[in-house]
Amino acid sequence: MFFILGTHGFAQKVITGTVLALDTEEPLMGASVIDPLSKKGSITDFDGRFTIEIPNSSKTLKISYVGYETYTLNVTNETNYKIVLKAGESLDEVVVVGYGTQTKKDISGSLQTIKTEDIAKIPASSFENALQGQTPGVNISSASGTPGSAVNINIRGVSSISASSQPLFIVDGVPIVSRNNSALNANIQPTNPLADINPNDIESITILKDAAAASIYGSRGANGVILITTKRGETGKTTVDVGFYTGFSEITSTPKMANSETFKEFFNTAAAFDGLGADYFDWIDTSNGVNTNIYDEILRTGVTKNLDISARGGSEKTKFYLSGNYYDQEGIQIGQGFKRLSGRLNLDHTIDEKFKIGSTIFVNRSNHQRTINENDEYGVVINAQGWDPTAPIYNEDGSYVNPFSYNTWWPLENPVLIANEYKNESQSTRLQSSAYLEYKIIPNLTFRSAYSLEYSNFVETSFVPVGTNKSDEGEAIFATYEETTWQLENTLNYLKTFKEKHSLGLTGGWTLQETKSQSSDQEGIGFATNNSSSISAASTIISSTTGKNQFGLQSFFGRMNYTFDNRYIASFTLRADGSSRFGDNNQYGYFPSGSLAWRIDKESFFNVDQISNFKLRTSYGITGNQEISSNWVGTYSLNASYNGVPGIAPNRLENENLGWEKTKQFNLGLDLGLFNNRISLTADYFKKETEDLLLSADVPGLTGFSSVFQNVGEIENSGLEFNLNAAIIDNDNFKWNSSFNISFLDNKINKLLNNGENIGRNHILLEGESVSTLFLIKSLGVDPQTGDALFEDLNNDGIIDFDDRQVVGSALPDYFGGWLNSFTYKNFSLTANFQFSGGNKIFNQSRHAFENFGFTRSGIPYGNISQRVYDNYWRTPGQITDVPRPSTESGQLQRFSTQFLENGDYVRLKTLRLAYTFNADKLKTIGLNNLSVYIQGQNLFTITDYLGFDPEASTNTSSQEDLNILQGEDFGTLGQARTISIGFTTTF
Repeated sequence: MFFILGTHGFAQKVITGTVLALDTEEPLMGASVIDPLSKKGSITDFDGRFTIEIPNSSKTLKISYVGYETYTLNVTNETNYKIVLKAGESLDEVVVVGYGTQTKKDISGSLQTIKTEDIAKIPASSFENALQGQTPGVNISSASGTPGSAVNINIRGVSSISASSQPLFIVDGVPIVSRNNSALNANIQPTNPLADINPNDIESITILKDAAAASIYGSRGANGVILITTKRGETGKTTVDVGFYTGFSEITSTPKMANSETFKEFFNTAAAFDGLGADYFDWIDTSNGVNTNIYDEILRTGVTKNLDISARGGSEKTKFYLSGNYYDQEGIQIGQGFKRLSGRLNLDHTIDEKFKIGSTIFVNRSNHQRTINENDEYGVVINAQGWDPTAPIYNEDGSYVNPFSYNTWWPLENPVLIANEYKNESQSTRLQSSAYLEYKIIPNLTFRSAYSLEYSNFVETSFVPVGTNKSDEGEAIFATYEETTWQLENTLNYLKTFKEKHSLGLTGGWTLQETKSQSSDQEGIGFATNNSSSISAASTIISSTTGKNQFGLQSFFGRMNYTFDNRYIASFTLRADGSSRFGDNNQYGYFPSGSLAWRIDKESFFNVDQISNFKLRTSYGITGNQEISSNWVGTYSLNASYNGVPGIAPNRLENENLGWEKTKQFNLGLDLGLFNNRISLTADYFKKETEDLLLSADVPGLTGFSSVFQNVGEIENSGLEFNLNAAIIDNDNFKWNSSFNISFLDNKINKLLNNGENIGRNHILLEGESVSTLFLIKSLGVDPQTGDALFEDLNNDGIIDFDDRQVVGSALPDYFGGWLNSFTYKNFSLTANFQFSGGNKIFNQSRHAFENFGFTRSGIPYGNISQRVYDNYWRTPGQITDVPRPSTESGQLQRFSTQFLENGDYVRLKTLRLAYTFNADKLKTIGLNNLSVYIQGQNLFTITDYLGFDPEASTNTSSQEDLNILQGEDFGTLGQARTISIGFTTTF
């Protein structure tokens, strides 16, 4: 009797089934099938099929897949089932957080997840473009249209002056080099190290915004954290994905320049106004018919080609993902280009029920071809915009025309010569590798140990040919930068549910990291020929330097997540970081945080059928910043020779008390879902206060030094974020999903040591103002009676000069956001992504070159003028205009004033994509699982009043400090390109 009852009690049954996607009717490989009673589970194979053995007493199965709503299957007497999952935002969706994962419903901090399909829809050299305009609180700007150039990312504002305000990037648990290490960045746009990563390899991106989410990374989380998870293998038949696209790019807009006749007529008018006669400039020869459109000479249609091939698959034991990418972008300006070749291999292997191991190997080689462009008076664009339209580009013998042989003073060099002959090339090599071991100690406790290594190498060459206006004898630079970082990471994770109401998650960890770098920089002049740009061919080496740097980081951290009855959520984190970059008395920093959430919709008293999610969140925490690019301890120079005898001398003053920048952040948030989450709203208020800024402060001269880094100063960022998602139409054949986000941001400096310090010619650091505050002479317009330019004499000394400068606005936007719409009709899909920003000011210094006619030098015009100047200049008394009368005398423009200050507001159609997906049944006859073809436009149009190339343009990008305090300046910066791409993706 006992035997029979025992056998009956443990009787099993086998359930089979197929899991499909509702929107595409395609099988979902890798869907999870769980029996809540026995905790047994299964994974669907390539065809979406599963088999699971469960007890007879089991009544339900839970079927889940990332990006789809979890489905509960009621088990009946049937043994085979067809399950269809509906796409959409599910509160049970698992998202990646620091050192682990969480379900979306249990998150109490502020974070945002970007899905892989959204990343893949934006063909670009770097993945940051997929985030632009899609994430509240994250302001991303592309400073230039130069291929492979750096992108500026600020999460909830600029929080530092001298240290980095860029977020921390973590790829599969490994922090990566994202700063600019170029030695040539003083006169060209720096390269973007993140462009080394192939966007097609990315599975998901999670952005940690508030302190509760980011403080698990402690000293490196003050500026937010961007977690990148790459694709891994899946159980089932091996699938191969192939994607290819080609794109054609051109400049979006150009300020129209005057032609030869207009150029001559304008300056004759200037001479007439000054009493010099209406034919004063008749010596300018326009009879030869030369009318150079300089934009046609320096700009072209750029061509981009991209090929992605990847394979993923595996067994229950071993899974793999293998990919390769080739990217080739020809710039819209001659002399510019970017190429990338990369490969990745991700492996995961389950040894047994307790042990799991895995590894990642990523290798990349990128080539950047750049020109002296932004930031330099020999820039291609700025010399082109001042070009005399009566001057050809080439002489009759084929040599380049020298601008000084014609009729303008400003162009210092032939812009085509600069683009073609001035060489600026770099090669970037990056290798990432990591290996991990997971050990399940007991059913709810897992130990994970991971070791990673990242190696990056950067080699640059620059050459100015012999006989150019910049260098008669030629000059060259050869520079290298090499960095190696290793990291050891050990974590314990405990997750347990008690009595079906208490859920507890504990995470503890210890990490070690060491970074070593070395660099060299050699500059030579004097070359016998332009056929060799090697430093060894230089007659004189004018400088040769090498350097080494090393720093380490040791960290201890712990986190507790607790949920009671699916209603009350609490999370607490503490991290301690010790850095060798700081003084002996202050090496360790401690970064705590806490967050609480209340799911009101789960309360018994709450009974509103239309509301499917109603959660309040709040958090407070402290994060830190140590990114000052060096060890600020006392150092010695080894090349302090004296009277021909080698020696050693102090090189940097030590501050034993130097410590972390600390950011205290408060966040209050609301998550609201309506009609089964068909409409969802997220709203957040935040306030960030950064104190103990890492700033260089003056010290007494008796120390032998002029300054030392100290912890002084405070910055505050506060704002509001809103994100609204809606499935507006959700029919079988037609769907319309829309997402809108907007952020409002206020940035100001609360405390400075050197209040009122002028930065460059056009910026100031001032308490009560933002970190990128423009400081210019104020223009009072044009006198309607005389046509003279008027300026405010701030100090009433009768002279208009730099002493009359005043605060005229901030370069940081007050608001920014985006609007994404996705339409599907049967097999067609259409995606439109709008991006906007506003409230900031831009000093258009380029106009100072091509709208500047206040005086001439050597009796010739300063430069060409824009058609806008010709159309709008003052002509008769009583005329209201913003362009003064033409003149050859000083005083009309010639000022760094608000004459050239403009609003940076814009709305841009960032992406428009039309795709068609072929029917899966028909494709199987030719061996394909799916095939999609698409045509896509990027930067198709921009609505703005800005008179330059691009309102996103920013000249000062050479260093982290420039990105913080010198935004909002445009000096010959190349605008972004309008690109039309055609491509396909297929799987077999």
